[in-house]
Amino acid sequence: MSFERLFSQALNIPSIPKVVQELINNFNNEGSNAHDIAKKLQMDPTLSLKVLRLANSARYGAGRKINSIESAVITLGFDALKTLVIASGVTAACKSIPGLNQKHFWRTAFSVANLTKLLAKMARQEPEVAFTCGLLHNIGDTLLFLAHKEQMTNIDVLSHNGAERATLQQNQFGCNFMNVGAELARRWNFPEEICLAIAHQQQPEKASSNSVYPLLLNLAIRMQHSLASGNKPAEVVAELPASKMSELKIDPGKLLEQLNILLNKEDDIESFIN
Repeated sequence: MSFERLFSQALNIPSIPKVVQELINNFNNEGSNAHDIAKKLQMDPTLSLKVLRLANSARYGAGRKINSIESAVITLGFDALKTLVIASGVTAACKSIPGLNQKHFWRTAFSVANLTKLLAKMARQEPEVAFTCGLLHNIGDTLLFLAHKEQMTNIDVLSHNGAERATLQQNQFGCNFMNVGAELARRWNFPEEICLAIAHQQQPEKASSNSVYPLLLNLAIRMQHSLASGNKPAEVVAELPASKMSELKIDPGKLLEQLNILLNKEDDIESFIN
């Protein structure tokens, strides 16, 4: 199935809740009104409940009980709430994908998202934009599983044994999770800088923009792979290319310190995928 045909089958494309779509449409809008967003969220009880559960989780909890969407806005701030809403909406949209190992898929996605956010903070970039790049970096796999369940199951096995996932997909389908993911993000109306980061996560130097998000995402994915392989945080940081760290003005020693803090936080991935 070609790239074009994959997207022509509109019924296979996951859709996201209306309030999430509105948030995405206003992603970089300075005039976005937190009170209006809270009102819209309250019209979606399922999403509201999920956001409140997340707002009270170990990763986002502010030390006191958050019992309303409006108090979540006040306590967490609009940017953090926006990230939670988008994460909740995207995970809900892609919840039932036959053949996809949901827990492993989202665990990887959120790990990369948190690492991209950490790097962005240290590079003085927008952390919530970076988190969204990481969250969506592998989203193209959901559509490929919908279209090619058996082949993707085989590719999963091969890639876990060391084969290059994107190359296998490109050879079999004429497209891969990166260009499919970038197109899916465009159809969900995410900003182009996020779409470019997804598309160029393996070769950030080929992105046709001056954005640093493709590079931040590339480094976060390297870190996630290294951590998943059992390497210690010091080894993970030491493996990062010095030239890129210098380009981003990230101090390796400070990164190691912040990485240890991040890894010691309680894992609340279940809040997102349940």
